[in-house]
Amino acid sequence: MTPVSSRRGSALLESLLITPILVLLFVGAMEIGKVTLTYYQLQKALRAGARMAAVLKGADFCSADDQQLAAIKNFIVFGPDGSTEPLVRSLSTEQILILPERADAGNASVGTCDCGGPTGCSLSDGGHAPDYVVAEIDGGYEFTLHIPFRSPEPVLLRPRVRVPFGGL
Repeated sequence: MTPVSSRRGSALLESLLITPILVLLFVGAMEIGKVTLTYYQLQKALRAGARMAAVLKGADFCSADDQQLAAIKNFIVFGPDGSTEPLVRSLSTEQILILPERADAGNASVGTCDCGGPTGCSLSDGGHAPDYVVAEIDGGYEFTLHIPFRSPEPVLLRPRVRVPFGGL
């Protein structure tokens, strides 16, 4: 039998060897949780904004100056309270895209709606309302993971929401 003191020493050594691995696992789990929470917040805000845009009346999705769409972008970024801090850190209204889409019955696909002419989605040019409204972040949202011993490369989150259009 081995003496008690050598068993205590081996238990201490095993604990010292396993502790850094456990710390890395816990930190990694926390960072994955932060990424998941951020993606959920973005997705939820985009969904609420897309639903608002889907019932707009008289909005011109092809105009960058449409006040209704600007108000929805502010709602997506700053929330329903209209606070001055964005819901998600470093998100701005310039990053939010609200796009019209139209279903193509010929090949059963959905694509971006043209903004020109009578077949387009520009109501000011005599076009028709879109079939769908999409809310997304232009180029995605960069989230930087902070995990020890790992280079801080950002993870690109690309939430996108499509809802049927019901406004006029």
